[in-house]
Amino acid sequence: MKSPVESVGILGGGLAGLALACLLAGRGHAVTVYERDRAGGKLRRAEAGGLTFDTGPSLFTFPEVWRALLARLGEPDPLELRPLPGGLGVQHTPFGALPLPVPPEHPLAGEWQRYVAAVSPLRSHLLALLTTPPRLTSPDFLRASRALAGVLGPHLSAESWIAAHDFAPALAHALRTQALNAGLPPQDAPALYALLPGLIGAEVYRPARGMGAVLDALLDFARRRGVTVREGTEVTRLSGSQLTLSGGEVCRHDLLVSALDPARLARLRGQSDASPLARRTVSGLALYFALAGESGLPATSVLPPSDFGVFRRSLHAGTLPPDTLTLVHAEGRKLAVLLTVPALSRHLNSGHPWVQAQLRRVETVLHAPGLLQGAAVTALDPLHYAAGGHPGGAIYGAAAPLWRAGPFHPQPYRLAPGLWQVGTGVHPGGGLPAIFGGALIVDGLLALIRL
Repeated sequence: MKSPVESVGILGGGLAGLALACLLAGRGHAVTVYERDRAGGKLRRAEAGGLTFDTGPSLFTFPEVWRALLARLGEPDPLELRPLPGGLGVQHTPFGALPLPVPPEHPLAGEWQRYVAAVSPLRSHLLALLTTPPRLTSPDFLRASRALAGVLGPHLSAESWIAAHDFAPALAHALRTQALNAGLPPQDAPALYALLPGLIGAEVYRPARGMGAVLDALLDFARRRGVTVREGTEVTRLSGSQLTLSGGEVCRHDLLVSALDPARLARLRGQSDASPLARRTVSGLALYFALAGESGLPATSVLPPSDFGVFRRSLHAGTLPPDTLTLVHAEGRKLAVLLTVPALSRHLNSGHPWVQAQLRRVETVLHAPGLLQGAAVTALDPLHYAAGGHPGGAIYGAAAPLWRAGPFHPQPYRLAPGLWQVGTGVHPGGGLPAIFGGALIVDGLLALIRL
């Protein structure tokens, strides 16, 4: 009989690593999380002008996955989720501004309902797709996969699916913009991403105490289950069950789980990072502004690039596009402007000429002249994301081929005996539902092998 695993080491203290640590510790295992910076990964707190901003995920969608995690942990929900006004936000298309979901009184409400009807057969299977191991022996996965195939038909890419349905130009453009979810233009994004606005658009939330409450909850769960979280502790080498830390300390565990970018993990194992630049997802420049007064803007505004083709070619060439996909999140005096940039480990700040041009565009499109003038600002640029281990600052790591994307997962969960992986490297671009769903999947698979 295989001896039980008692000691688990988790590399990376982001949300996926912490969620899995809570699950494994809850089943009685001694779990240590190694994080070379601060726990939380992309989700942390930054300050500007005396205001505190939550960085990283800005929307909490499809809370059924979070509730499934809480149910497995036996925990009540501490987040006090509140619906975000406007759902996925106002999409500023070349054909006019369009809110998603489209409200009943809007001229395109009928088009929106036609779109929702096309994707709705998948709605009852979305939880299974996000939390069930992709195994042909799993009835839940097979049922969900059949439902997905029925909705997608022969279309692999988001662009192909959208074009085939002949939606009104404004809605089609908004769906193409939303397909950039995983940092890929619609021609390169899996077709599943074209369905997401219709599946989750009416379920967009934010915790009452901000997105940072998600990290606070996970850290509290971990503490009460005896998880050791070693912040400021970098793993420099991985060999079998042995970890070498930056100070020379050597640690051994019965099982290791990586919540790191796969390219960084490969380097720790002495392997080469073979992912070429053209196959990386995007990086970002996040600018957090403390305004003098309330902005009066919608909770979320989405500014697409003017030309998707130019945008795509710029990203592949590693150059700054003429204008870029921009997300604007407003809350009282707080304004977050998130600019999409190539993954090039490049330093950018609010004073850079290209950044200034993008900010002027934000003020023009949102009819808010001078909104950002004189506002205190804090920036997180591609170097910040690259420091987290993502090649070039690529937020979602390397792009996967279309046939291995979406619920079919671009990376295996088990890399070698005693080494597993979880996190955005396995589920890119799926936000918090994919992060927590991945933790549930790995926990379930490990339980099957008597962990």
